Amino acid sequence: MVVKHLVKANRSTRYAVSASLIVIALLAMYSWLVAPHVVYLSVVQGYESAMANLINKNNLISSKVKVKKKKLQELQEKSAQLQSTLFTSDKAREFFSDLQAISEQTDCVVQSLNMVKKNPKEKQPEDTSGIVTRSAVLSVVGLYKDMPRLIQRLQARTQKVWIDSIKILTVEYNSDRPRCDMTITICEIQDKGDTL
Repeated sequence: MVVKHLVKANRSTRYAVSASLIVIALLAMYSWLVAPHVVYLSVVQGYESAMANLINKNNLISSKVKVKKKKLQELQEKSAQLQSTLFTSDKAREFFSDLQAISEQTDCVVQSLNMVKKNPKEKQPEDTSGIVTRSAVLSVVGLYKDMPRLIQRLQARTQKVWIDSIKILTVEYNSDRPRCDMTITICEIQDKGDTL
């Protein structure tokens, strides 16, 4: 029926119908053949852009990781260096038990050694570093020239020993052997299993 109307139609109508069919065929071919490739190329371009962004982010993260690794290594070196200046629990006990022998090597006689206890009523701040200070008051009698030798001997070690206070008193009138009271402080690093 459409064919009969087409045969009877004038020439311009037939051309218009033919042109319409050709346009419809071209649009169908475009949507079947060309459009998928255009969409595919668009997706590929988006993929390349996303990959370039990811590569840039990866490079940025890698450089940040390198900087942080370097900082971590520096901190680990500083930590190792700091820990070498601290006493372990065993070394702290050994140090305080050797004070008499050290004093005798410098010709000083130990009169007393008293560990300084922290006041339990005083509220101590929470310390999560695992480093505690230990102090003792050492009283020795010796010649004036022997006192600096004793202090030098106490501090001649890799671990730090602080002399917080020194008090020199004469024991007897006209005596060349005064008494020296000194407060000695060390820092001790606690093992994980130790209790404070």
